[in-house]
Amino acid sequence: MAHYRAIAATSATLRALIQERYPRDEFGNTSALTIDDFRFADHDDPRSDEGFSLLLWRVTINKELRARAPRTDLLGNTFKPSLPLDLHYLVIPFANSIERQQRMLGWVMRMFADVGHISPAQLNAYLAEDDIFPVTEDVELVADPLPLADHLTLWERLKRYPAYASYQLRMVLLDSDVSITENPPVVEREFEYGAITPPGGSSAA
Repeated sequence: MAHYRAIAATSATLRALIQERYPRDEFGNTSALTIDDFRFADHDDPRSDEGFSLLLWRVTINKELRARAPRTDLLGNTFKPSLPLDLHYLVIPFANSIERQQRMLGWVMRMFADVGHISPAQLNAYLAEDDIFPVTEDVELVADPLPLADHLTLWERLKRYPAYASYQLRMVLLDSDVSITENPPVVEREFEYGAITPPGGSSAA
């Protein structure tokens, strides 16, 4: 089941997709590409090395599937409903020239559009645990332009940084291991009998 580790596994998969698919020959970069998780406290000044930063800046409950039914496993055990999350990321390219940053931004946006969905095999490949996501559960990766208010708020913190792209990972389910105890099925029913009193008469013997 996709336990609380699912968020970390999703971030690790995004980093790996960029690292593994980056066209080093085309960009003339034969050295290791730096892919890190963006933290405001660590970036008083923009980076000078070449690579990408990922910023998980928002986590929300999926509105379409907020009210989910209890989860039932293969053995018929019932658990509290899974928590459906949408993860919101910014992808920020860094390079030594604006042109190169824009080339990198165009490449990563095209690559993520080609990916579309991230398979369970990919989601389970980059953390120590290899069974975080079940084989039937993938994650949708979509471009997610920021609302103007959110963009302006982030711009106050990121205005010295290169242009970035915004993405959403939809329906990352956090499963619960808290079981639900249900009443046992009805196997018999008891009926009570009593005396019937006719209208205007006495009770039947």
